[in-house]
Amino acid sequence: MKSRLILNLALLIVIAVLAAVAFFEPGKEKPETTPLAAIDENALTAITLQNKDAITFEKQNGHWRLTKPFYAPANDIRVRQLIGIAEANSEAQYPVSADDLPKFELDKPKATLILDATTMKFGGSDPINMRRYVQIGDTLHLVNDDFFHHLTASATDYVDKKLLPEDAKIKEIFIPGLKATLGQDGKWILEPPAEPNQSISDLLNAWNTARAIDVKRVEQPAQGDVIRITLAEGNPVEFFIMQREPDLLLVRPDLGLQYEVTGNAAKQLLSLQKPELKPEEPKLSPAEDEETEEESPADAEEQQEPAESAEPGEEGEEAAD
Repeated sequence: MKSRLILNLALLIVIAVLAAVAFFEPGKEKPETTPLAAIDENALTAITLQNKDAITFEKQNGHWRLTKPFYAPANDIRVRQLIGIAEANSEAQYPVSADDLPKFELDKPKATLILDATTMKFGGSDPINMRRYVQIGDTLHLVNDDFFHHLTASATDYVDKKLLPEDAKIKEIFIPGLKATLGQDGKWILEPPAEPNQSISDLLNAWNTARAIDVKRVEQPAQGDVIRITLAEGNPVEFFIMQREPDLLLVRPDLGLQYEVTGNAAKQLLSLQKPELKPEEPKLSPAEDEETEEESPADAEEQQEPAESAEPGEEGEEAAD
């Protein structure tokens, strides 16, 4: 029995060693990767994406902003995904001439990405391995096509869906039926005054964290009730309420953008919220109240019975004591 246990342990050790060898593959060199282009993201200041539109980005104060076809804060994460395309592994490289471009669909590129001075043109795909043809200068690259949806996205897909800037500090907020102003003493003044069970903190937090699920361009002049948010720095941010139900549609006229907010978040942006009340304990019906009252004297008598039913001997002992 003992020898069988030792044999099983030895087999387990052998299996573990073989699994480690298979996983780590000692002695095997990892294949070298060749990025499409060497780009220093920290030094990058301008990006142009040409697909069906011409979309341009500029870095301002450490954040990316759309500058064409309209001006708006950009989603930094989406822009970094766009920049990351330059790091895609070039699996093959070939010299390419102007005469070769049509057969790779590079004479009329499907998309062009310009990162500062580096221009990448994206053509068709290899019909066998479905690798994308990319032209940089006089070189044709073949790369795995797992990023093309970033290149064909519209300008609104790159807009930051947050309603207020990331580090916004609200000092005044005006929504229909309520004005709240931060006083010099750090206390908020509400007009009209809030009810005892209402707080401004939930409203402020709702605006500081609010994100739209969708952003669209609007061409027609905005109409509707006005929301005005005054920040510690910069000009006030204004929205027009275009629709309240079923989803909240807010138009920011200075950007020409419409933001769609849904669910409970939409309600929290338009009013002071009341804390949820705890459910009350169920009240007894009149009949149950009567039964309780009838039972109470009996219960009292039952509690007194043990004292009245004491044995004569015990009474005598108590008297003697």
